[in-house]
Amino acid sequence: MDRNSVIGFALIAVIMMVWLQFMKPQQKAGLEQAAARRELVATQQAAARSSAPTATKADSLGSFASASTGPERLVTVENDLMKATISTKGATLKSLVMKKHLDGAHKPFDLVQSRQKGALSMLFLTSDGKRIDTRDLNFRSLSADSALTVSGANKATLSFILDVDSSRSMQVTYTFTGDSYTVGYDLKLTGFGSTIAGNQYQLAWDGGMAYSEKDKVDEANNALASAYLGGGIVKLDAKDSKQPFYKEEASGKAQWAAVRSKYFVAALIPGRETDGIYLNGSKAAGSDFENYIAALKMNLPAGSNVVEDHYRIYAGPLDYNTVRSLNVGLEKIMDFGWDWLTRPFAEYIILPIFNLMNRYVGNYGLIIIIFAFLIKAVTYPLSMASTKSMKKMAELQPLMKEVQDKYKDNPAKLQSELGRIYKDAGVNPLGGCLPTLLQMPLLFAMFYVFRSSIQLRQHGFLWAKDLSVPDSILDFGFAIPMYGDHIAVFPILMAVTVYLQQKITPSTQSNEQMKVMLWMFPAMMLLFFNNMPAGLGLYYLMFNIFSVAQQYYINATTTPSAATLKAASAVKAPQKSGKGGRK
Repeated sequence: MDRNSVIGFALIAVIMMVWLQFMKPQQKAGLEQAAARRELVATQQAAARSSAPTATKADSLGSFASASTGPERLVTVENDLMKATISTKGATLKSLVMKKHLDGAHKPFDLVQSRQKGALSMLFLTSDGKRIDTRDLNFRSLSADSALTVSGANKATLSFILDVDSSRSMQVTYTFTGDSYTVGYDLKLTGFGSTIAGNQYQLAWDGGMAYSEKDKVDEANNALASAYLGGGIVKLDAKDSKQPFYKEEASGKAQWAAVRSKYFVAALIPGRETDGIYLNGSKAAGSDFENYIAALKMNLPAGSNVVEDHYRIYAGPLDYNTVRSLNVGLEKIMDFGWDWLTRPFAEYIILPIFNLMNRYVGNYGLIIIIFAFLIKAVTYPLSMASTKSMKKMAELQPLMKEVQDKYKDNPAKLQSELGRIYKDAGVNPLGGCLPTLLQMPLLFAMFYVFRSSIQLRQHGFLWAKDLSVPDSILDFGFAIPMYGDHIAVFPILMAVTVYLQQKITPSTQSNEQMKVMLWMFPAMMLLFFNNMPAGLGLYYLMFNIFSVAQQYYINATTTPSAATLKAASAVKAPQKSGKGGRK
């Protein structure tokens, strides 16, 4: 990455920060909803903890108290991609172990964080004011099997039923497909029309997502709860432990509500129109884990004795193609930068090319190198224009210095003469930066894609064991401010290429300025990329190597242009006549 690229990055960063500050949407005002409904999900756990020791189940569960007794039974369902454990206590998902994706220690890990109570719950308020969480109720399985296995395109169903009394019952049915992370979730309510306050219930994923990576801080930075509501994304990030409670609630038609970590997501996808969403988040002091609840609010049709709702639950990797195939916009939860600038580059250029190469090249390190070459080839005309402009400007420096000295006391004449020199030489003073600025959206998009791509996760190249994390060869055991707690190789090599490229690139700066820049920019790049994924460092390293080769070629094949020589002769001619310059 040359000096112009760095300047371009800095300029765009400043513009974006100012723009975001002024265009940031105002926080929503309080919504006009009943207090009991607003706090339904947020207070469910607090209500249970705050119950008096002498309180009976009848006090807290009312007519549902009898359904809270009985032994718990666990049923496992295993398909090609995951192993799920479902409990009769709440008919909830208590465990979801990924089979194709391991954690940072290369061991199987469970996506479900709240394994004690389970992740899925139906929540509602009874007409007599009792808050009901179905995870407190004991269902019975309609199958005698304790373990099911399904593969390929085959399907397996698992049903649980709860008979509250002679007129009311709940039935939950899970449908697993052998080769899919998507699970069908069907809910049948019989006789509940007049007993649920406000004719509304919520289906919630409670407990956030278990962290899978070694870098818990980075994992926390990517964790959030989100929903796609009314054609727009709603996000809630509980990043500050000093604010113990975060909440986002809105009415309207939601495509999904979800909780994500860096590389995985759990999404609730409704089969009919919703009444809104509820997001809740918290972070305990001294902990990196962010706890989230994401819920869909559903109305019960008035006068219906039997209500059947159908959902899809996607719980698996944040792979762009996989989540996009759900056709509900779940891919919008992935961060590709600015929707109007970098996201189109990521979705319609970078990812398709990356996926196409993955069909023919098995090693992701080689794919990155090929990709860097392709991007350099595509941007070659812009890079060539920028380099030639810089070379012309460097050739004109002696002339410009001469004119600046000559007209230092006449600013108007100085600007006129400089403009004439630029015109005669056919050079634009901004020509060196503008081509670089035009490349910035693509380079920014590359940054976002490589930083968040699960394809690179746990795939190695050369000494880098995992391209999704820094290619550390030495861990200090302590952190150096601005640098980190390790030494990564790709950033060092990249800094060297930045130095070489600056060394051979024509410059319009003075010798003293050049000396500062020669060391400052490589140092900045080293500090910035030392904690970035190795795949990103490899990409920019190779991009810079190709840039250095290009610069050597340009330097070897170009000579001072006729236009530049014309500008030089035009400046020197008036000096010989002693007229003080051409009017």
